[in-house]
Amino acid sequence: MVMKNYPLEFKADAVTLYEPRPDVTIRSVATGLGINPATPAAGAWDMSPRRLALVPDPCPGESLLSWGDALARLNQVSRTEALRMAGLISSSTVSAVFGYRVSDVVVRAVSQSTGVTGQRLRSMTLAHYAGSALEPLPPDDAKEYGAWAAWRYRQRTVLPKHSNACPSCLRENGGRWLLKWRLVWSFACVRHQRYLISQCSGCGSALHRVWPGHPQSWICPGASRGLGLRTPAQPCGRDIRRMRGKPVRDSRLLACQRDIDCLLDGPHTTTPDEARDVLGALYRSVQDAWSPVRPLRLPVTDEAVHRAWDRHLAPGGSGERFRPLLVAAAVKIATEAGLDAADGETAGSGHARPNWGARQFGQRGEVELAANRFGGRCRHSGCSAWVPAGHGVVLGDTDGWDTYCPRHAQAFTRRARSREHGGPDAFAEPCLRFLDARLREEEQRLGEEDDDLLRQRIEAQRLILDACAATAARTREGRSLRYAVRCLLLPYARHPDFRTTWLPRQGENPARPLVEGVAGEEGRGGTGRG
Repeated sequence: MVMKNYPLEFKADAVTLYEPRPDVTIRSVATGLGINPATPAAGAWDMSPRRLALVPDPCPGESLLSWGDALARLNQVSRTEALRMAGLISSSTVSAVFGYRVSDVVVRAVSQSTGVTGQRLRSMTLAHYAGSALEPLPPDDAKEYGAWAAWRYRQRTVLPKHSNACPSCLRENGGRWLLKWRLVWSFACVRHQRYLISQCSGCGSALHRVWPGHPQSWICPGASRGLGLRTPAQPCGRDIRRMRGKPVRDSRLLACQRDIDCLLDGPHTTTPDEARDVLGALYRSVQDAWSPVRPLRLPVTDEAVHRAWDRHLAPGGSGERFRPLLVAAAVKIATEAGLDAADGETAGSGHARPNWGARQFGQRGEVELAANRFGGRCRHSGCSAWVPAGHGVVLGDTDGWDTYCPRHAQAFTRRARSREHGGPDAFAEPCLRFLDARLREEEQRLGEEDDDLLRQRIEAQRLILDACAATAARTREGRSLRYAVRCLLLPYARHPDFRTTWLPRQGENPARPLVEGVAGEEGRGGTGRG
């Protein structure tokens, strides 16, 4: 066989390029190139690392699937083959959860084959936004499959199998898809001042879907419309780079997208926890805006957003809420909807004041509560009025944050006050009279001293006394309150008027146990809940 005369560097790169291919052996390629793989020239190539010869540099903010497509185009192979060459997948297909995160094993394999560092590789996955735009990652000691599956399921602001796109950006960066386009918060391109697109303008297919597709990701792979039943389906083939998104002429919507981009990719002016709090409040607000129970009027904005919102509210409208124009409409309502937002009753006064920074106080009162960052529905029973951003209050508990209009927020901003009692005979029960007398003595000793903590402690005990006086002693609530009063009497056990029968005894707690089974086992074992 005629031996070809190739430079040593070309021979080494060619062997390295062909190495990961299962259908070609290294020995056959080396022989065809005129190289003896058993005795290579010194320094010709290193056979130990599976280093690919042609590896593109990841663009800032690029997604992992887009970088895999660039690798496939550079090496002139399919998407699946390129991902397998890089070590990102081990099968012949692309998983539907591809791009959420990469394991340590995959990071080591990709670093050996491409030279891309683990930090840069992880920045191309959705786990890059964990803790800020998305929920924190599960702990390292959690069960691998179940913990990560539950984490993926909870990410409601992620487009699971496709991506939005800015055609102008794709034309300029060579067909690189940004990672933030897979989040519902990216509804417009600040640089080109155009709304993103979520589907092909010709066939309506989703863009950049996670499946074994063509490496030329700017070509729509969907089926063409208008084909007959007997005509085989043909790919759409339209160039996404030539499509045009609707122009953004609403400066306030563009400012909202700019604030969201700062929360996602910087420059960061808030901590990750604060960014997650802001985006979480915005998500709850847009959910209220999308609610079909009481449709909201969209403030004045771009005509394209108004048309999309009208189609959404029409009977049989689109159920896909995460399209960029609908997200823009919901963000517009959340940040600017005021008194005339709803067809029915609304709450608040003045213009909406969205808050993208640290949480601020809302309606003033004896108790200061946080103001709602963005607009939302009042959660009071029977009231679903729209509360503009910056008005009313929000209350946080284990179930999240609830918004209340100014009228119903007064119930949370006013503190309870104890009632005035006529004298020592105001309470019929001896233990209640004893505690009332001791509290009066403490109030006399306190006098004019500025001890706010002691005053609040006395006020708290008087509130419990008022609750006891208003509750029958034979009810479960009455027994629980009187048990609490007897616990408050423990500091006065050495007083001459104290009765030992008032001491709380073990096993006497009348409160309902949290776990009935545990309480039953304790009762059978001879021990109670003290």
